[in-house]
Amino acid sequence: YSDDAVLVVLASHAYDADDYIHDYDEFVLAVNASGKAEIA
Repeated sequence: YSDDAVLVVLASHAYDADDYIHDYDEFVLAVNASGKAEIA
């Protein structure tokens, strides 16, 4: 990037912080519960 760079973001929904997991331990539990992968 340069000092005069422009970033454009296109999204289908507005950002909602509640839609994201912010704690790694909670993330590990969710992934392991999905049955698709396992994280130690």
